[in-house]
Amino acid sequence: MKMIGIIGGMGPASTLIYYDTLCQLARDRSGGNASARVIIDALDFGEIQALQQSGDWDEAGRQLAASGQRLEQAGAELILLATNTMHKVAAPLQVALNVPFVHIVDATAARLTADGRTAPALLGTRYTMEDAYYPNHFAGTFGAPPLIPDTAERDDVHRIIFDDLVKGIVTPETTRRYIEIVEALATRGADSVILGCTEIGLVLNTANSPLPVYDSARIHCETAMKLAIS
Repeated sequence: MKMIGIIGGMGPASTLIYYDTLCQLARDRSGGNASARVIIDALDFGEIQALQQSGDWDEAGRQLAASGQRLEQAGAELILLATNTMHKVAAPLQVALNVPFVHIVDATAARLTADGRTAPALLGTRYTMEDAYYPNHFAGTFGAPPLIPDTAERDDVHRIIFDDLVKGIVTPETTRRYIEIVEALATRGADSVILGCTEIGLVLNTANSPLPVYDSARIHCETAMKLAIS
């Protein structure tokens, strides 16, 4: 198995999800106590969030590129960025690397295409849902941008992510609100929902979602594991 490098810490709950999922996939493949070969460089999410809020995406991109280079120098043979939002600055990271970078949007779009979905909706941070980088990149791979919630719903999705989910906090109220938002997207014609923030899988899943769920974090990990064992 190739060594997988994870740029993590954005937030900590997401990094735990990635490591746990990769180890689960390794056990599914090899059985016993098999686990994934992983190196993690966890950044300070407080610093990254401050860069997001100030709009200093160039500095954020430099920090991610430096993280990717540290992982590569430590022996990583492919790199994952354990966050959807920070793929906004994936380009400088990719340029800085000499090993494969697995892009979360490409992996998710490929899975939707393979399953024959035609009208996926997207939940994520405000940056992911509203900035051009995600819908444009997604459309380039999938053929069309995803459907997004209305303004008030986007506000709630974003607020819950940063107030609760990045800290691993899940409440009945949070779960109920996310389900309501997905129900509204279904009435607008969505045939599936992308969990476009790696922590949303803490709230929505195949058992409670009104629409078929595409958990971008899990899809990202599954794609990386296929590359790691090829």
